[in-house]
Amino acid sequence: MRPLEPPQEIKDLAETGEVEVKTTQPQEVAFTVHKGSQADLQDSFLKLMRWAAENGYELMGPGLAIFHNDLIMVTSEDDLITELQFPVHKK
Repeated sequence: MRPLEPPQEIKDLAETGEVEVKTTQPQEVAFTVHKGSQADLQDSFLKLMRWAAENGYELMGPGLAIFHNDLIMVTSEDDLITELQFPVHKK
């Protein structure tokens, strides 16, 4: 796997902290759902990356985390639900 360099427009927004709107294209993604502390997300991302490689997929961009709830909505970190995605292409 090759490290992905953020596009310049993303680097620029990271510096300014501005908010913008963009339209994204539909894409195929490999995904998993992580339940529990967000501190353990890296292990689930690595599991997802391994699964993609073992099943003939190439990662086509940076990973994405979708937080379906947060600590305001649940009483315990054990109940946090985070969907993890990578855009993929079948080799």
